[in-house]
This record gives sequence, structure tokens and C-alpha cells, in this order.
Amino acid sequence: MSELTEWIKYELYPSLFEVIPQALPEFGFKRRGRNWVSSNKLKITGETGDSIGKVYVWENAPAYLKDFTRETSSIIDYVVRRDNKEFIQAVKTLAEVVGLTLPTSSDFDQESYRNHKERATILEDANSYFIYCLKTSKNAKGVTDYLTSRGYSSEDIEAMELGYIPSQKQLFEYLHKTKGHAKELTEESLKLNKAIGDTHSLTIPYRSGGSIKGFKFRTIGDATPKYLNSTGLDRSGGFFNLSGISGDKDVVIVEGELDSLHATVKGLENVVATGGSSVNSEQVKDAIRRGAKSFTICLDREPGKEEETAKRVTSVIEVILGEGVNRVYIVTLEDLGGAKTDPDKLLKEKGVEALRGAINEAKPYYFYWLGETFNKFGKLQEEKGLTYRDTDNLLEEIVETANRIPEPLQRDQYKQLFIDMPGVKGLGVTEESLSITLDRITSTKNKEDQSKELQRLLSTAKDLQDKGEPDKALELLEQKVKDVKGITATGLIPPPMSFSTILEEIAETPPAYKTGYSDLDKFVGFTPGAISLIAGRPSHGKTTLMFNILLEMSYLYPDKSFYFFTYEEPVRNISIKLLNRLTATNLRENFRSDLAKPTNYEFLKSYIKEGRTDIAEVENGKRKLQELVDSQRIRIIDRNYSVEELSSLIAYLNKRENIGGIFIDYIQRMRTDRRTQDKRTEIAHISDQVLQIAKENNLPIILGAQLNRATMSTANKKPSLENLKEAGNLEEDANTVLSVYNESREKAEDQDGATFEDRREVTLEIKALKNREGEVNKTTTLGFDKYTGVIKSVEVTEYF
Repeated sequence: MSELTEWIKYELYPSLFEVIPQALPEFGFKRRGRNWVSSNKLKITGETGDSIGKVYVWENAPAYLKDFTRETSSIIDYVVRRDNKEFIQAVKTLAEVVGLTLPTSSDFDQESYRNHKERATILEDANSYFIYCLKTSKNAKGVTDYLTSRGYSSEDIEAMELGYIPSQKQLFEYLHKTKGHAKELTEESLKLNKAIGDTHSLTIPYRSGGSIKGFKFRTIGDATPKYLNSTGLDRSGGFFNLSGISGDKDVVIVEGELDSLHATVKGLENVVATGGSSVNSEQVKDAIRRGAKSFTICLDREPGKEEETAKRVTSVIEVILGEGVNRVYIVTLEDLGGAKTDPDKLLKEKGVEALRGAINEAKPYYFYWLGETFNKFGKLQEEKGLTYRDTDNLLEEIVETANRIPEPLQRDQYKQLFIDMPGVKGLGVTEESLSITLDRITSTKNKEDQSKELQRLLSTAKDLQDKGEPDKALELLEQKVKDVKGITATGLIPPPMSFSTILEEIAETPPAYKTGYSDLDKFVGFTPGAISLIAGRPSHGKTTLMFNILLEMSYLYPDKSFYFFTYEEPVRNISIKLLNRLTATNLRENFRSDLAKPTNYEFLKSYIKEGRTDIAEVENGKRKLQELVDSQRIRIIDRNYSVEELSSLIAYLNKRENIGGIFIDYIQRMRTDRRTQDKRTEIAHISDQVLQIAKENNLPIILGAQLNRATMSTANKKPSLENLKEAGNLEEDANTVLSVYNESREKAEDQDGATFEDRREVTLEIKALKNREGEVNKTTTLGFDKYTGVIKSVEVTEYF
């Protein structure tokens, strides 16, 4: 078929139907139901008739003008005669009405189109004759009674274009003598089985895309088979009853042609029939070209044939998925009793709203597949109970089914449906294990496909080389090698995003977490899904600030848990520091001379070892720490996890707990299972992995980092981004970088402690060296009590 003919079929006629009154104003067309009806006495021939409203354009045949004198004409042919124009000029005239531009290709074969049009007109004239005979022939009473018994009104029968063939002899005499069609072309266009017109007299036009491809003839008696087709009927190129797609662009597929027609005349849009025992890819492609965006499968429900029906449904699903359409839904019709329930029976017994409701409640295809799997194994369980082998088979089928779902988002929904099914937890399957298994299978399959495709490519290239054409062999390899490489990337394609999805994700994004320090909260926060660095030189208070923020956040967000992974000190050391911070009291007056070092830390070790309970401030600190630890609001972990192990652990914990944040002290001490060439490359890899942990779990990660003093100028010793020790990609990966600067400590180091007064209370300068979501280089000052470990918001003058 030429490009122009395809364009007329798929573009012009579907668009033209909605503006018929503007295209053919002489008829004064008005809407009647789903069709157009003239409002004057004008006939298709241009003559004036005896009564008004005799010219029609049917929605299921948008290419034709018809009237009840059994006259039929394609709209293009009518415009050719009306305007006395050439074919192309008539097409342009109609295209202008709908604002379409003709295709640039001029490969239009006038003779081929004329033959195509003549055959189509013969079929349309035959259909008009059948409709006329059903209305007027006395011998058609049996057919009329049969249709009435099925619940069809006279209006339904007319709209469905159902008809009656009195005999083949009368049909061909009408087409030859009355309509003037050539005998040879007529008999070639309509080859009929001898039973047609005898035992099979109910006629159903097989329309697809608005054109009649042939006819189906049904017996109303006991003859078998029930249906006979006109010889050569091509059912593969399009669905029965499919014309222009309208409404929400969903195509509903039923089995029976009468079911499809009846549903259509009752107001349901885009209801088509398979036209045979199965659906093929050409039918789906044709529907997609006409605008179909999704498909709903509504096959008959037959007791005792559930397994056969499930196979047919799955076959249709796979054909549709194979054409790249992932929105496929399955209707489960209610059981109305009797041999079977089909859409026609539901319409007859419960009305159109019942069928519409069943279609609207259709489940996604993967939901159907999961239900079928559980039904099968449920029957086994009822019959004999599930063995270990049965359970293994169930899990294998679940995995295989998930692997057949091409859309990643739908695959995830399928997995979640399975995990949430009653009884699944008892099988010992987790979402993580299912995902890992699927990823492994997908990766293996892609690699196998890649290997096969590479083998074929190399074989073809070798054949060219053997023929003495190495240039062509190299050219082929250059052209195809990218395609072969791309095979293993198919599983990496993310699902498409819509604007509404983006808005939903923004609405669900939690706000940045507060630090607990009002002055600091004015310009920074800890963003979920991002890294925040707290960086400082050794002994400047970096770790102390981190566990102070840990405590502040645990009180600000009491419904969440916070993890502190320490790579520098054991849990007991951090725990003593936390207890000292919560005690918040200078215990120096209680020190004894036998203490190794006169500090709060040493005193608390001794106090606890001796089992003392006599100091109220310490007991209060113990109660606070106990409440935080026993409630699991804070967890201190000192295991030397690799970053890869940490990734798995946090993903596991995040599924089971309401985590508020992860603290890691500090990155330069973390390790990786991956072999790297130097420390800088190793830190870059670890930083990237920590960022992925934050993103995948939507958690804020507060990461300690040590600053390198070597790059500090003598003029300005305050921290900068250049001072990140073995920085790797730390600066690039971090959302926020806060520096901790202890001027008192800096001066003490410069003077080696010789003359500098080592004061208990000092100040820490906290500066935003990087701040993606706020102002950079903003600074605040916090007070630091070195004895108690307390860091708090104070005015600079408080300690001086």
C-alpha cells in the first residue's frame, strides 16, 4: 500500500469524521448517537429525495457516505464528483478542512487505488444489501427473532450493521445488475462457501479501520461450525470493529464479534474483537498506529476451561508487550451461571454499566499473572499440601514471571505484590533476595544475548573477509559493535518520568533535618539523600561536634533512630564521651590523686567500675543515656565495615526502622573491598559509594572528614576546601561542607603549649565552605566546654 493510501487510512478519515458537517456542509449533518445524519432531502447522487435524513456517515465506517436507497460512496469519490476535481485535488480539499498536510511522497498508483476502491465499494454495497434484506425480507424473520432473543433492539441491530443473506444468487444478481459491478471482480471479491445463504444467513461485516475486509456468516440453527467466513478474509491486519481510537485511548479486546458490536452501540468506546482464536502483532501495530495507548483484555469466562483461558490471556499479553506497550489490563467477568459468561451476556442481564464497571476495575497484567500462579499452587495445597519441591517450583515461577515484565517500575510493583501476599513471609523470601535474584537472571540473560549477537556479527564479518572484502567487514563491525554493547544496557534504562510524577516526588521529599543549633540552622540543614561533611583538623572538635549534633537530633526527632559509625574509637570510648556530655558537669572537684589523667573521662571510668551511684549529675546523665540506648534512638557501632558492607547494612536497616540520619566518623579511616591504586583513588571511590548509600536510602549522611594543614598558608590558617585530606571527590560529592576551627587549639599548637593558657571554655568557628541549598561562607560561633564535651550556641563574649 502506498504512503498516500496509508495516510488516508490512518490520518485523513479518522480526523475527518469529527468535522463532517464542515467538510460536507450541503447535507446539514447532525449528530445522532455516534453517527452523523443529514437534515435535508439531498441524496448522495446529488438529487433531491422525498424525505429528509436519509444520508449517513457511520462512526465505524468513517470513509463512506451511505443512504437507505442502498447507495454507497467513499467521501473522496463524492468530492471528486461534486467538485469535478482530480483525486489528489479532492484529497487536498478534505485535508485542508482538518488542517492536515499531505505526505511528501508522491508514490501514488492511481490504477491500484482504483482497483482497491472498487473492491471496497463491492463489499460496502453487499453489506447495504444484507441490511436491507434483514429489514424487508419475510424469510429473515428467523434471524430477527434470534437477534431479539439475544437482547438486541431494532436500533441495536441497525447500528451493528447486522444483515441477512437470502441466497448467493440473489446477492450476485443485485451486485451485477442493480449496482453494475463487473461480474468477474465481484466474484473475486466475494468468494462464498456454498452453505452461506443456506444454513448460515446472519451476516456480520468484518470491519477494521473503517473498511470492510469481508464477512462472517452465522447459523441460527444447529449447523457446525457456527461461523463461516468469506473466502480469503484477512483477519490478521487489524482488530474487528476497530476504527478511529477515541476517549482515553484504551482498546478493549473481546472474543466475539457480536459482543464487540453490541458493546459499541451501547456506548462503550474502542471495543474490538480478536477476529479469531488469537491476537497477532499486526493487529496490535495497527491499533497503535491509530492511537491506542493501552489494551484491556476481556475474554469469556467458561467454567472448566480456566487453564485454557489463562493460556490465551497470557498469549495476548505477550503479543502486546512485544510491541512495546506496557499498559495491559485484564478484566475478570463475574460468574452469571450457565455455560459461560461473555460481555454480551453481561450486557443483556445487567446492563452497560455493569460491563463498564468490570472494564474500569481491570487489574494490571502482572497482577493477573501473580493471581494465576497462586491459584495454581493454592489448588495443590488444598489437594495434598505443598511439598518443599512445590514451594521451590512456586518461587521459580514467581522469579520467571517477574523476569518477563519489561517495565522496571511494574516489575517492582509485581515484587511488592508478591512480598505482601499472605503466607509469603513464611517462605523466607525478602524483597532484597528477590531483587538480587532478578538482577542476576537479567544480567545473565543479557550477557547470553550479547554473546550470541557478537558471534553472529563475527561470523558475518569473517564471511566478508573470506570473500576478499575486508573493508566491508571492518565497516560492518564499526556499525554494529555499539548495538552489541548496548544489549547489556537494556536493563539499566530508567522508567520514563512525567511532570505529575515529578510533582509527587517533590511533595513527598522530606525537609532538611535541623542540627539542633539555632544559629547553625539559619543557614544549613542535613538534606535526605545527600552527604554533609563536618571537617576539621585533629583535636579541633570535629568528632565532639558530631556526637553533640547526634544527641541534639535524637531529642528533636524522638520518633527516629540515629546511627553513629565510629572508625576511629571503640564503642566504649564514644559511650564515655556521650555520658560525659549528658552529665554536663565539671567533675574535677571529685578527682582523686590516683587517677592516671585528671579528666572527666577518667573519673567516669572509675565511677562506673566501682559501681558508684552517689553523684546526682552523673546519675542523671546515665538515665538520659540509658533512655536513648534502650529505646534504640541512638546506636553506636565500631565495626570496621567496608563501604560495600555498609551499603548492604544500611539498606537492610532502612527497610526495618525509621532512620533519621547516619553519622560516620570519619571517611579517611573507612575501607573498601575494591582494590585501588592509591589513597586518593580509594577515598574517591568510598565517597562515591557513601553518596549512593544516601541517595538510594533517602537518608542524610553526616560524614566526618579530616583537614590537611599542609596546604594552609601562614597568613590564613582557617580551613578551606583545599584542605580536605586526600580529598578525592569529597568536595564534589558533598551537598554541604562545614568546617570546625578551634583558634585556641591552633595557637596552642603554634606555641607548643609553652606559654598559652589552656582554657576550659573556648569557641569553635563553624563555617559553610560549601552549601548547595543555602549561602556559602556563612559563619557562626559555638561555645565548647572541653571538660564536659558540651557544645552550645552562645555569644562569643560568654567565655571571655
